[in-house]
Amino acid sequence: MKKNEVWFKATGHCPTEEYDLATVFLMDSGVGALQELDAVVPGRTDFCFYTDSEETRDAIISKFPQYGFTLEDEPAKDWDRWWKERATPVHVSERLWVRPPWVDFTPEKKSSILLVLEAKSAFGTGDHATTSLISGMMEGLSLKGKTVLDIGTGTGILSMLADKLGAKMAVGTEIDMLALPCIAENFKNNGCIHARAVFGFLDVFKSSSHFDHIVCNMIRTEFWPLREDVERLLLPGGHLVLTGQLTSEKDYVLDWFAESGFDVLREKTKDEWWCVDAERV
Repeated sequence: MKKNEVWFKATGHCPTEEYDLATVFLMDSGVGALQELDAVVPGRTDFCFYTDSEETRDAIISKFPQYGFTLEDEPAKDWDRWWKERATPVHVSERLWVRPPWVDFTPEKKSSILLVLEAKSAFGTGDHATTSLISGMMEGLSLKGKTVLDIGTGTGILSMLADKLGAKMAVGTEIDMLALPCIAENFKNNGCIHARAVFGFLDVFKSSSHFDHIVCNMIRTEFWPLREDVERLLLPGGHLVLTGQLTSEKDYVLDWFAESGFDVLREKTKDEWWCVDAERV
């Protein structure tokens, strides 16, 4: 069988409470899509991924012996078609819905916000626990007429939500150049005229740049070096809404808040993830 007719499969497992974190680790290591399998053992989640290269698959699994991967080869199939046939609208938070472009759907409630979103080369389609947490937090803020900075915008989902919630300007940052065309397309398709995206780290903003609110969905190791920039860019009285943090690591953030003059207003958890809304004093 020719190489392009074969997919190289790896099947692994982890404790159910660790599955979201395993997803992040594997995606960061080059896994394009992770498929959750039917439960076999209580308290355990089984999953698999595919590559078109045996070397790529083996390099990925060598980093994660804890997932007990088993290997096999399968005849290739049209994964784009398979995924599209199974895609459904996602009810992200109380008001926010996300649907892919090929799915016809209208929420029943008039107060709902519907985004048409295809990830393509960017990350973030609304079905992760952290997106649900931070979207719900943002819906509880007064964003009308405010400026919002969305750090690590991915598909632009939080910038678009801020736009739909009435922000005067929502600016997303992204360090993946390949994600920018996807973001621009998403903004256009959803009529988000007050949303913008910039390429680069937070030092792209001049010393005179400030925002009423900052939102960020980013794991702690990636967010941690950005703390001084957040303090520089967030206006007094502004809110930092932060997620992507594990509940087991939230004390690092709370200690930083205590040292830097942030008051915690709201906290919420989902699975092993933590989200916080803190006001800059």
